[in-house]
Amino acid sequence: MTEVKRVTAQSKKLAIAGILLCITWLPALPAQQRDERPNFVFVLVDDFGWMDVGYNGSTFYETPRIDAFAAKGVRFNRAYASSPMCSPTRVSIMTGKSPARTGVTQYISGWRSSKFKYIAPLTKLYMTRREKTLGEAFQQHGYDTAFMGKWHMGNFTHGRPEDHGFDFSRAVIESNRCSMYFPFRGVQYFDDQKEGDYFTDKLTDEAIKYLQRQAGAGEPFLLYLAHFSMHAPIGSKPDLRRKYERKLDRLTPPSVDSIGAPERFNHKNVKSRQDDPEYAGELENLDYNFGRVLDALEEFDLDENTVVVLTGDNGGRSSMWEKFPHPTSVKPLRGGKTLVFEGGIRVPTVVYRPRAAKLGTQIDVPIISADFYPTLLEMAGLPLEEQQHLDGVSIAPLIEGRTIGERNLYWHFPHYQGEGGYPASAVFDGKYKLIHNYHFEEYSLFDVVVDPYERNNLAADRPGIVERLKRDLNARLQGVGAQLPVKNTSADIIDEIDEEHRDR
Repeated sequence: MTEVKRVTAQSKKLAIAGILLCITWLPALPAQQRDERPNFVFVLVDDFGWMDVGYNGSTFYETPRIDAFAAKGVRFNRAYASSPMCSPTRVSIMTGKSPARTGVTQYISGWRSSKFKYIAPLTKLYMTRREKTLGEAFQQHGYDTAFMGKWHMGNFTHGRPEDHGFDFSRAVIESNRCSMYFPFRGVQYFDDQKEGDYFTDKLTDEAIKYLQRQAGAGEPFLLYLAHFSMHAPIGSKPDLRRKYERKLDRLTPPSVDSIGAPERFNHKNVKSRQDDPEYAGELENLDYNFGRVLDALEEFDLDENTVVVLTGDNGGRSSMWEKFPHPTSVKPLRGGKTLVFEGGIRVPTVVYRPRAAKLGTQIDVPIISADFYPTLLEMAGLPLEEQQHLDGVSIAPLIEGRTIGERNLYWHFPHYQGEGGYPASAVFDGKYKLIHNYHFEEYSLFDVVVDPYERNNLAADRPGIVERLKRDLNARLQGVGAQLPVKNTSADIIDEIDEEHRDR
């Protein structure tokens, strides 16, 4: 009798263990039991320089998984962030509106000074709950929605991801209170975080767990994965840093000065070449973890019905600013983060849509971050939110081999900033870009098609084009209610930006 009881007890334990194992390793449902609407994985990289990837020509950095993804996806060669700064672009993606329209034109919580020639307007400090976000639009139509990583669209008192249309969230960074290594600047992002943990690895672990769970659920999903990489503080794993230190030693000549000369419209020197081992190591880890997500989609039988988007929130941080060491270089593009030159707003962008007509191709039609909202809705077969995404258009036709109408793109960053930026607005008609620098009270004109590096200012030679674009830019700013910098009437004005900036 005792033996029978022992066997029965063991059988119960085995049965319970089996049930737990099934829950943990939930298999993907057969195709006939799934909702066949497409899934979406939207990957946003912080401070993602145009030249930070091998497929755009980097030879110092190594991004094999991103390069392979670009080779099979649709690569947008003229993709632009809505702003040269993080928070405005993030709100633009989530709302489908331009930063000038939402009022979030600076990083949250912003920085301004009354010491300069112009006084910048106050930025709105959060994304209002009146906005119907991308997450809410998908949630309303039966999608499971998840947000992971850097939020930076307002303090949690003004709404967490769950208050803006996301059913599930993990490791949400309220602003920039994070770093690559534990203890992550003193914030508990993961239940099991411990000494030696690396943020991008842990964040990707959470994303993979979510994908595994959704594979068994059978309902379509939107996963918004917002990496903290490549924002400062930069931190590489030691083995990767040593790898790039050895690579740096082999560069010819090794003594080349990597600090570029200052220029009039940028009050900080910028890196003239990519040669920072710390930055390179963190970037390779990001690339590896991006590959892990792609592998998980395949492993869980989700890859043939999942759209994957990879993009950035602004251009690379290339300024030689002692407060934030380890910059990248966006050369041969001009500028960098906080500047409306190409280096501050052009970002690597690839879209993979299974069975799309133009996979493995390159598209030169200019697109902007506000386009993602209507694009993802159209790809999902969901109704557009025409009162919401006022400043973006669907680029799904481009992915399918069709065309979209011509239009102008706009930027409005009316702020001084430590990385180098002066207050400026810009308009781009697909060929010519006009930049209004408020501090210098000047307009610059560049033929971006012929001169993508913006070396030749055509303003004096083509006054007719300047006047046309100036009228268009002013009308646009007025139409969206843009807040402009105002002339400082104080006698106590300085020309150089000081080191008063708070951490972003």
